[in-house]
Amino acid sequence: MTARKHAAPTQQKHWLEHAWPEGHKAYADFRETVNAKGTLPPKTKALIGLAAASLQRCKHCVAGKIDELKSEHGATDQEIAETMLVASLSAAGTNLAWAKEVFVEKLGR
Repeated sequence: MTARKHAAPTQQKHWLEHAWPEGHKAYADFRETVNAKGTLPPKTKALIGLAAASLQRCKHCVAGKIDELKSEHGATDQEIAETMLVASLSAAGTNLAWAKEVFVEKLGR
């Protein structure tokens, strides 16, 4: 499976393609390389992408990943929800570890 193209030929060019064609090409090549067939199945890569986008709170990235997961990988609503909750749990654990450091540093316990 090849990586999705972000713009159909009839749509306007991506803003980066106008502003910095070389940077746009480098990013497109990077995206193509990451999404190419490899050790991880494409669906797993898309689920990881969803987890990362959800932690970044990027609504259009999350929406795009959900669309991709449903249309290209047959992901269920439960798989999508579980992926986002696993990411949230990881973030909560990281924040608890940071809170402990602050607590110990500031309160000495």
